[in-house]
Amino acid sequence: MAYIPLMIDISGKTITVVGGGKVAERRVNTLTGYGADIHIISPEVTDSLYSLYEQGKISWDRRIYDTKDAQEASLIIAATDDTAVNWSVKRNAPAHALLNMAEEAEAGDVIFPGTLHRGRMTISVSSGGASPGLVSSMLKELDHKYDNNYKAYVDFLYECRKLIKHSAVTGDEKKRLLKDLLSDEYLNAGRQQEVLDWLKS
Repeated sequence: MAYIPLMIDISGKTITVVGGGKVAERRVNTLTGYGADIHIISPEVTDSLYSLYEQGKISWDRRIYDTKDAQEASLIIAATDDTAVNWSVKRNAPAHALLNMAEEAEAGDVIFPGTLHRGRMTISVSSGGASPGLVSSMLKELDHKYDNNYKAYVDFLYECRKLIKHSAVTGDEKKRLLKDLLSDEYLNAGRQQEVLDWLKS
């Protein structure tokens, strides 16, 4: 398999998760908050998933998987502890749907990477299923390097880019300004405010 990293808007999309255990829970926790319609099919679910169901954040069919399920889904996640069921999900998945096989990543066409969020910035790491431990180790390093100050910093860069884009300065000057803002000195909240005040004046 040859995977390409993409950022996909899943708002309004139907996501069907077959399985209600810890693996399904991790997938659902990754997906909630992005505006997707998440639907679980499983006789039982974890306490965490049940809580999300009670809050109306996901829907749940309390039954075993049927081969006719998920025909309207944009993304299907096969995450049961039964290999036969997972492969049945794969065989019966509609051609238009993307598939994540939690048990055997390379059998599907979607891999869930390890992810670090800092506001608008998202950093994802994947080993292609080779070593989850390596992914975890790398994310710890990135978490230390890009601490919580980066959330405000990325928002600052976004605001500056909008202001500079609509300013009267020349194209070359816009590029120089945007490059200069990548200096570590602008991680400082005070310096950020000075620049924003200048750009808005």
